[in-house]
Order: sequence, then C-alpha cells, then structure tokens
Amino acid sequence: MDLSSDDVKAANMRPAVAAADGTSTLLRGWREFMRSGAPARFLCYEDGKWIGITGEAVPQLRQAFQERRAMADASYGGKAYLFDFLRMIRIDEVTGEETGLAWIDDRGDCFFPAPDCGGRKRKRDDEPAEDEAESSSGVDVRSGERHGVDAKKMKAWENAAVRLEENDMYYQVVSKLFLSYGMAQRGAAITEVRKIAPGARTVAFREQGQRLAYARCTATGTAKFAWYGASEDDVAAVVERGFVRNNAPRLGARKHGDGVHLSPAQCPYTSAMLAKADGSDEAHIVLCRVLMGRPEAVPAGSSQFCPSSRSYDSAVDKLENPQWYVVWNMDMNTRILPEYVVSFKCSKLQQMRESSEATSKLKKPAPVARDMFPTLLAEIQQIVPDKCDLLQESYKNFKVNW
Repeated sequence: MDLSSDDVKAANMRPAVAAADGTSTLLRGWREFMRSGAPARFLCYEDGKWIGITGEAVPQLRQAFQERRAMADASYGGKAYLFDFLRMIRIDEVTGEETGLAWIDDRGDCFFPAPDCGGRKRKRDDEPAEDEAESSSGVDVRSGERHGVDAKKMKAWENAAVRLEENDMYYQVVSKLFLSYGMAQRGAAITEVRKIAPGARTVAFREQGQRLAYARCTATGTAKFAWYGASEDDVAAVVERGFVRNNAPRLGARKHGDGVHLSPAQCPYTSAMLAKADGSDEAHIVLCRVLMGRPEAVPAGSSQFCPSSRSYDSAVDKLENPQWYVVWNMDMNTRILPEYVVSFKCSKLQQMRESSEATSKLKKPAPVARDMFPTLLAEIQQIVPDKCDLLQESYKNFKVNW
C-alpha cells in the first residue's frame, strides 16, 4: 500500500517533528509512542514512497506496540528486521540498513519520523546518510531559484521556511494531498513545497489544543489539516510572523462570517481560488493544522465575527461535509498552525474563480414562493408537530440569504 495515495484522505497526520522547546528526539519519540493508539497499519519508506507492511509481521508488531515494548523483531518479505518504535526506524538485521518507520493508529492519527530520520537510508552508524553531504534535514535551503518574487520577500521566506526536495517524504505527501482532489485535473502544477520552521507558535498551538480538549471534555482538541489561500503578500506574512488579517474579503458575499476561511484537506481547490497569482503566474497556498473545537454553522453573507455563544469555538458553512472552516480573528494565531507552503501554477485559476462565483449566486425565490412557506409550515405542524421546530429553524436560516 502506498501512503501517497488516497490513504491520507481521512487521516489526521501527526509528524513527530523535533520540539521547538529543545526536547530531544528520543524523548519526543517516547511521548508520541505513549500517546498513540493501537496501530491499525505500519509503513516503511522504500524506493521514495511509504509502503505498507504486510503479512504475519503486522499482528506481531501490533502486539509489541500495545505491550509498550520500545523495540520488536519481525520478518516479512523474506527478511528479518528490528523495529525501533521510539526512533521510528526499521533496521535490517543482516545489513544494518535503516529506513523510516511510520504507523496509523486506530483513531486515524498518523505518526511519522522527523524529516532528518525518515525518507533516506543509512547503512550503519559510522556511515553518513546518502543525502547528508548536501543537507542534514533533507531540504534545500539554496536561494535564487524562484522567479517573480522580489529579493526582500524571498529572504523572509527563506528565513522562516525551507524548500523540500521532490524526493523528500513530506514533499510527496503534501503534493499528493494538493493534487489528488481535482487540482491536477484543473491543470495545476507544483513549483515548490516549503516547510515552515516550528517556533513559539507551535507551543502555543499545542497548549491551545490541550485547553480545548479539557474545556469540552472531548476530542475537540484534535487538529485537522486545512488549506489557507490568500495573496502572496498575505501568505508571506503568515510564514514570517503569523496571521495579520483574515481572507474573508476575498470571498465577498460568499463569506461565512468575518474570520479566517480554510478549506478541508480534501478541498484544496476551494482555497486555491482565493490565491492570487504573482507576476510569474505563480500562486501560493498554505497547508495548516487547525483546531476547530465545537463549530457552529454560519450562513453565507453573515457578518458574524465571534462565536454566537460559549457553546461554540469556530464556524463552518455546514455541519455535514463542510467546505469551509472559519476561525475567528481572536483565535487565528493560536488555533491555526501553518506548516507547509505549496507554490503552484494553474492557467485555469481565474476561470475556476469566476465559475465558483457564478454558481454561488443562486436564484432567489419569487415573492409568491416565499409567502407559501409559512402556510406550508402551519400545515406540517398539524400533521407532524414534533418535526416543526426543526423546519422552523431551517426556514429562518434560509431567509438570511433572501
């Protein structure tokens, strides 16, 4: 099984990157190991992609993991391996070759090794990694390779985000996520992917998730992946220092309140339409983790700018299969964590934007049709009174857009 396929669709990916507060890789690995649920599947990084482990090794590894053993040995594919759950590596017992180990637990959370551990192979401890001569983190920090971005802005981007090579495991997962849900069919082509350096906001984001989970006594502190689209200047600001304003004005009457609008991981095209191409026809979109807590449905065109009550934390366009996540301005720098910038070119971007605007302008009902609703509701109340309150609420929400 190739993780770069649709397997990432419903998963809450949680890469085990080095902590911003200096926590050691081993200690952080231990924390992730103890936090993880029972693994539903294991994967190893082979031939430039994540491949699922199969056969009898899977139940053996799962049992060892559930018993909280830090290491386990198992065989599959005719070879014997040692699996190190803390360092997230698989070791060939004959050659000593190491490669990245990852797993997806029974809650759908994904656990991947840090960028300097996975996605490359080592023969033995005394031999350098294949890519180590160029970069210990597997990323390219060279400058001057992009066109159409002024030098000052480019320097800011370089200081806050590093460019990933195409064979990097995170590049592959992020690019697949961006292209798999209609962007490739719309003619989009990725020009580069950059990983935003962790910092103080990572700590703030983690603490905010813990507060949400404690306040709601549920899993509402679990982060979701989402896309943020905006102009190049706004994206550069987000990368360098955080959100300074929301992107609601770019949606106009289609906004669901005055807040930062992000689209779910499987809807990149929705946020891509908010991206603005620069002079070289390159646009930028940011893959973020977002804490939604308990969202409420807010209709299009609303001027709401905060939760309607203490029962809610954020907003969505609809509760079932939302196309928009909305984080209010007061929370945008504690409940949104930007992680990757995807730069892309798409000749149909303007056409997509115009098409979306046209289809969103629904024809309003005629006055006669509007007048029929109260009469119809009165008739329904006599037949199924227990359903009438729900219909009345839906009717009120529908009238907002008239």
